[in-house]
Amino acid sequence: APPLGAAHKNKVQNMRRNILIRIGYILIIPLLLMAIFTLASTGFSFASSYIVLSQTMLPLVMAFGVSFTFVVGIFEMSVGAQVILSAVVGGILCRYLGFPGLVIGAVGTGLLCGAAMGAVYRFLKIPTMVISLGMLMLFEVIAQALTKGSGYVSLESEISSMGTPPYNFVIAGIAGVLFYIIFHKTKFGHGIRALGCNDYVAVNLGLNNNKLKFKTYLIGGMFYGIAGILSICYAGSISAKMDLGSLSMMFPPIISVLIGLQLKNIVNVFPVTILIGAYSVTVLASGMIAVGLPAPMQDFVTGIFMLVVMIISTNSAKLGKLFDRRKLLNRLNKAAE
Repeated sequence: APPLGAAHKNKVQNMRRNILIRIGYILIIPLLLMAIFTLASTGFSFASSYIVLSQTMLPLVMAFGVSFTFVVGIFEMSVGAQVILSAVVGGILCRYLGFPGLVIGAVGTGLLCGAAMGAVYRFLKIPTMVISLGMLMLFEVIAQALTKGSGYVSLESEISSMGTPPYNFVIAGIAGVLFYIIFHKTKFGHGIRALGCNDYVAVNLGLNNNKLKFKTYLIGGMFYGIAGILSICYAGSISAKMDLGSLSMMFPPIISVLIGLQLKNIVNVFPVTILIGAYSVTVLASGMIAVGLPAPMQDFVTGIFMLVVMIISTNSAKLGKLFDRRKLLNRLNKAAE
């Protein structure tokens, strides 16, 4: 028998090998997309990774907020409207209080938006789809009114630099740590995961469905407020939207969460898998621009990509059973030979 030290060394090496293999699996999607667009365009390459990563921070933080509502079965359409309204209020307060005003205004507005949506759901019992659509239009009108007809709010260059590296990485990193603690380490996180797995059983076990979903809206709003800071700082200004103009902002974070949920089966660290999903979506968007696809074709490709992700996400259990059956048949055929 090998010495104890050798056995321990082999065990450590196997663990490291398994970790590397799992990391390789979750990196397949972004690396494949990077390779495709590198071959398709001279203006895009693996050297663009740092720029793409910087652009990923906004949809990443938005995806953190979407994750909570998505896990409990709420399809949230007012994501973009909450981010814009938070950025508008933060930008206005920033004129008087500087960067602290931006943080207080954006995060506070996000929390208020989440609390308003949670209260409507909890006390009026309106379907979540109706709530999100109605509140989306309300938030857009409020943001437009706060701009006093100009339609946008701008920041001074010293403060807008917070939306560029390395500051945006720091802000998104803080949001990621908060998300990890809330989702993985708190009673609330365990509750929403139980509610998402089987709400009927979870309620029968004593979980308060209405209370949990109210908190889900509230915490999601907090992350949309942080995303509002990144949004206005990255561009130096924020423009209010009308006529459901903010609706398109919800798709990148939703796709990021869908990819993250699937990769979570490989690496059970949700913030990391959401990061991979958000990075993949940003690579797709940046690559299509580099290739020169017109806006309608970009929407078409993004829609196809989202459908593929949703099909795989919805039918992952069936696909897993199919692969297991094929493996079993292959083993039986080999045994028969």
